Amino acid sequence: MQGIVIASHGPMAQGILETSKLFMGEQNQLEACCLFANDNPDDFVETLKKVIANVDCGDGVLVLCDMLFGSPCNCMLRIVAEDMENDKLQVLTGVNLAMILQALAQREFSTVTPAELVNAGKDGVADLKEVMKAQM
Repeated sequence: MQGIVIASHGPMAQGILETSKLFMGEQNQLEACCLFANDNPDDFVETLKKVIANVDCGDGVLVLCDMLFGSPCNCMLRIVAEDMENDKLQVLTGVNLAMILQALAQREFSTVTPAELVNAGKDGVADLKEVMKAQM
């Protein structure tokens, strides 16, 4: 089963993790990494490495960052740059609850593809009035 790490500025990652439990229950190989204002990016890289190793049981790890080129993403960029050949480490940005739920629902049966998660994330973003109009 693929491990999952949620990385964010502030407590967002922990909030998404806790909210996912309401839908999916307790999950193994799922952790949050939160970078706060006074944290050292070098230390955060080391924390990410430890958490990635902790959730990896051989099927790889999916890291979902809050924002493209934000500090958590940039820290992951450093990790990925160290081992560009590692096909078992995937990093996506723009994490939202729809992406996490899709990843958790699928990972027991198959490896989740980045395209599936990107689509789940995009599909979860909508203008509610426009959705209502389209269904009328």
